[in-house]
Amino acid sequence: MNYQNTLWISHSAISAFKKCPRLYYMQYVYRNPETGNRLQIVNPYLSLGSAVHETVEELATLPIEERVNLSLAEKFEEVFSRYSGKKGGFISTKKEEEFKERGVSMVSRVEGSPLLKRPSLEPQKKLPTLDLFQGEDIKLVGSLDWIELLDCGGVHIVDFKTGNNKESNGSLQLPIYTILAKNNIKKEVKKVSYWYLQHDDDPVEHKVGDTESSLEEIKNISLKIKDSIEKNDFPCSYPGRCFACGDYNRIFQGEACMIHSDNKKDSFCIFKEDSVLEKVLRDDILDEREVKMFELRTKKSLSEVERELNLSSQKSKKIVEEIKEKLKNNLSSAELKIVIKMLQ
Repeated sequence: MNYQNTLWISHSAISAFKKCPRLYYMQYVYRNPETGNRLQIVNPYLSLGSAVHETVEELATLPIEERVNLSLAEKFEEVFSRYSGKKGGFISTKKEEEFKERGVSMVSRVEGSPLLKRPSLEPQKKLPTLDLFQGEDIKLVGSLDWIELLDCGGVHIVDFKTGNNKESNGSLQLPIYTILAKNNIKKEVKKVSYWYLQHDDDPVEHKVGDTESSLEEIKNISLKIKDSIEKNDFPCSYPGRCFACGDYNRIFQGEACMIHSDNKKDSFCIFKEDSVLEKVLRDDILDEREVKMFELRTKKSLSEVERELNLSSQKSKKIVEEIKEKLKNNLSSAELKIVIKMLQ
């Protein structure tokens, strides 16, 4: 298979390819034969990040006097509602509530920040790009979360982070943003920062170092991606036990449901054991006694559970039937499939 048109290289694409070439293939190359669309997996962490970014990044389009007086918590709740339930990958309503609270806490950090009181550039309608090679349609692209205008005439690039993990020292994200800013904004990049909204009250400045060496690394990886596309060769990094691309196998194994399809992407919600178990145990589907029995049954045989709970076989059978009926009425077929697998 030959790559056609533009090959877009981004920090996300590079990260996917480095984690597992097959992950890159599933995210950027594979097309659903039924719709012709790419596949997208939604999950609570991505949905939380998207909702927080939407809430915060829109502020850059507003005058300073207007954005400093906005209630970001209210704005976030409005945005987050679009990711409710399986649309956002939320299997458990309790988990959704927890993620919503986390999001409110994150945007509240921004609401009181001095950053909002300082001038900034509006987001560009077109993402900044850079041609990586002459004669090759391979472009570097990225989305700059926030561009603060400094008194000296330069800019401060801020990238909002909503996850628990910090970027590694060798991450190419800030170098990519620095390179794109230099070539598109035409202002000197004086500072680049990550803002870890879960625990930092302000952006934390990072040193990018030599962008020329970073650019060479980006070019080398982009050529490897191009070569894989031309050869249609995307081996899994850890066949049979890959955490990177494994979720896509769940789609083909029927452990997912399509929740949205447009003219570009088919979005899927994946049903994993831990998510389904959390829903059964926490979402008020079962009463306290049934929760205890179900939880034990996922770890032990029925006879062991009966002995531990001092239940007769007749009483146990009745409770099991009640649990089955409640699960049947509250879980989807894909979720029930996961439950059956857990109990085998």
